[in-house]
Amino acid sequence: MALHNSVIDDYHPTEGYYECRSCRTRTVSATHLSECPDCGGSVRNIAVARE
Repeated sequence: MALHNSVIDDYHPTEGYYECRSCRTRTVSATHLSECPDCGGSVRNIAVARE
């Protein structure tokens, strides 16, 4: 079995892209958000890679 070494992309976004789980509003923020600024619902970071 041959192992292939590859370069790992160390991309780190400078801003976070967040989406509210309740109202689906998207927000850009340089700091971590814990709740939606519009409705107060929980948010998730959508700037991370989905593999």
